[in-house]
Amino acid sequence: MNTKRLKEELDAFNAENKKLKITMGTLVVMGWCVFLIIIATFTQFDFHYYLPAFSPDGITLKMKHCIYIPQVPVIFFIAALIGKRFGTTSVMIYILLGLTFFPIFALGGGISYIFEYNFGYILAYLPAVFIVSFMLKDNFNYATIAKADFLGVLTIHIIGVFYLILMAIIHRDAFSNVAGWITMQSGTKMIYDFVFGYLAILISKPVKQILWLSMG
Repeated sequence: MNTKRLKEELDAFNAENKKLKITMGTLVVMGWCVFLIIIATFTQFDFHYYLPAFSPDGITLKMKHCIYIPQVPVIFFIAALIGKRFGTTSVMIYILLGLTFFPIFALGGGISYIFEYNFGYILAYLPAVFIVSFMLKDNFNYATIAKADFLGVLTIHIIGVFYLILMAIIHRDAFSNVAGWITMQSGTKMIYDFVFGYLAILISKPVKQILWLSMG
């Protein structure tokens, strides 16, 4: 298969400017993407880093750690791999499954999960998939990947923070608690989202070629 034909077929697979057609192949790919999100939800990485700390004896380095759940990189990977229509559908399936049938969110599942403080971050995956895939559809270079990654991460965390504040208002929580939750959800983790989100988008290109070739 020559490079030009492969590119045309990959563009067709992205379903850009075409209606989403439900076939066995698309169902398998979307099911695989939903499974990836679920796996990422229950995967944790414990990163250690050092920050300067001031004391009467001078400046010392204090070790801190961050537990990172790689959902955002997986979402960006899906967006770059299968485009906005397949990607958005996959995320929507994940959200609907979590709200109706299965405890596949970090804190469980069910319709009552909409009142959880972190649900805004999950909802934000939908516009993030659209933004990332839309920006990458014409140009897949380092600069465009960085822009898509940056806007995607900002979208998730801005929506997530506003939703968290809304839930805090509904539950009448203290401001100090809200500030702590925002720091925990959108503090150092944003840096990891930027870094690993960028790498995930880069990895999607060779994976896309292998996936398409394996599908015929």
